[in-house]
Amino acid sequence: MAENLFLLKRRIKTAKNIAQIAKAMEMVSASKIKRAQLIVERNRAYAQRITSLTEDIIAHADLSKFSHPYLTQTDSSRKLLIAFSPDKGLCGSLNTNLYKALLEKDLSDTTVVSVGKKMENMNAKVQSDLIASFPMGTTIPHYSMVYQLITLIEQFYAEGKTGTVEVLYTRFDSLLKQTITSTTLLPISQSITEKNEDEPTEDLPFLVEPNIESILTDLLPYYVEVKLYDLLMNAYTSEQAARMVAMQNAKNNAQDVAEFLTLTYNKNRQEKITNEILDLANTAA
Repeated sequence: MAENLFLLKRRIKTAKNIAQIAKAMEMVSASKIKRAQLIVERNRAYAQRITSLTEDIIAHADLSKFSHPYLTQTDSSRKLLIAFSPDKGLCGSLNTNLYKALLEKDLSDTTVVSVGKKMENMNAKVQSDLIASFPMGTTIPHYSMVYQLITLIEQFYAEGKTGTVEVLYTRFDSLLKQTITSTTLLPISQSITEKNEDEPTEDLPFLVEPNIESILTDLLPYYVEVKLYDLLMNAYTSEQAARMVAMQNAKNNAQDVAEFLTLTYNKNRQEKITNEILDLANTAA
């Protein structure tokens, strides 16, 4: 009986320690989410302005007289896939769902760039054509990471080595919902590049000099940077949200285990005390 009480005491202590660690990791992830949302809020005005400005200029540009690799698909049948994932685990089923999404893709004619150690390991398992790998990091991704990815895009897409650029990432919908999503980054969506003839296009509220095409050439790289950074921040925020929820569940489960073991410990201890009193009473009788 004494040995059982000792083991129960150790298990109770272990469960409480796990609950404390999980609570600490939950609070860290919550603070990272808040900081990430602040970064997104700060960049939102710039991103919205670049996006709306680019779309307005594209709508007024004569695309038949203007050619840019970001707007037209090349003849290459290969794809460039940029895949985002966490560097670490303990974030629920996020990494498992990313791996399933990667398995569903046809990687036979795809060049892969991974961001995150977990994605690097996944590509090693499926033996994909992985040409570069970057760490996601444990802090908010710096904007300079986008420049490294843009360099690879310029090397493969702008030079005609790949026909499309896709991004596999986790879209942040809410703290309780993150969706594995695959989106086409390049060429820019036809819904943006093609004019809607049924709706008249309003004149631009500003003058463009020397011409729209020259401005668009300089603006499109910024547009791609903004889109890519937005996807990167979605992936990072989704990781922290998934980890926060996972650690919250782990904390609650550990606390439930500790409470159950405590009740069992008290019951066994009371039973031991009762038996000892009965032994003393029988001895006295």
